[in-house]
Amino acid sequence: MTGHHVARSFLGAAATAALLHCAGREPVSPAVNQAESITGSTFAGRVALLSADSMRGRPTPSAELNLAAAYAVAQFGALGLAPGPATGFTQTWSTGGGDAPNAVGVLPGSDPGLAGEYVVFVAHLDHIGSVTSGEGCVASGADTICNGADDNASGSAAVLELARAFAGLTPRPRRSLLFLLVSGEERGLLGSTYYVAHPAVPIAQTVAAVNLDMISRNAPDSLLVIGMGLSSLGARVGAVTAAHPELNLRPAGVGWPYGGSDHVPFGNAGVPTVMFFAGLHPDYHRPSDELARTDADKGARITRLAFYVGLDVANRTARPTWNAGAPAPVVPPAAGAWPGGGSSE
Repeated sequence: MTGHHVARSFLGAAATAALLHCAGREPVSPAVNQAESITGSTFAGRVALLSADSMRGRPTPSAELNLAAAYAVAQFGALGLAPGPATGFTQTWSTGGGDAPNAVGVLPGSDPGLAGEYVVFVAHLDHIGSVTSGEGCVASGADTICNGADDNASGSAAVLELARAFAGLTPRPRRSLLFLLVSGEERGLLGSTYYVAHPAVPIAQTVAAVNLDMISRNAPDSLLVIGMGLSSLGARVGAVTAAHPELNLRPAGVGWPYGGSDHVPFGNAGVPTVMFFAGLHPDYHRPSDELARTDADKGARITRLAFYVGLDVANRTARPTWNAGAPAPVVPPAAGAWPGGGSSE
């Protein structure tokens, strides 16, 4: 740990700013301070918890998925977030075989004129379980659990890290932020579809949705931004990336507009949305999708990018808009339509 980071940890923001001023260095802004608190270590810790063998791959529905949602809700409460006005912290919906949870936490905005509008960060908590859960997990030798470290403990970890970083930010963003962890993505976007039909806040007041799904694999600088060409969010992603070269990311818009993940119900409801996605890999939907193969540093850097994009959108007076001539949002593509092949879920 450098002396600069020791100072930040022990002296607090005001004292650190004074120290840096005396040393002739620019003080770190509160936003940068909070973004940099999202580290590979904090990211990996959450992925490890969610993708442990004891979680049995978090199928929908399952006791393990309920445990993951309870963990998220406990984190939201500990951070001082508010429950969803129309849902509470836990939104329960019914699916074949039982009930499933969505977890919702709200950070109220600081601007009375904009606090009634919301930027949503969404990721899915569920995965395909084990060979006994009936969602397509196939054993690899003696390994019978599809842990889903990248898919999608990585995106879930990102949403929880974003909630922690934003909860510690002073001043708060002008718009309110809504942190949403859904179930049933692997079974056809069930939890996010239910949420959009029964939202915690009116969809008309939801100005943007940033989906994080599979963000911790492949080349360290690679990032696909699905929907980048559809709305003004794409330009914001580009501008924020250019402003933060330290993230070492090269976002690329995907040629087809949508992928089968939890941004789709939001887009179909008229909410401008993007999905951060690091791409498929040979461990997709296999027992080998484990923590040991996760690039936690990459996941943390993509999460920091999402932090800066969300802050940018939340603080701009103008809402994001659809681009003229953008193709209409569509249902998920068929299996094999994702870059690199594979399922669309």
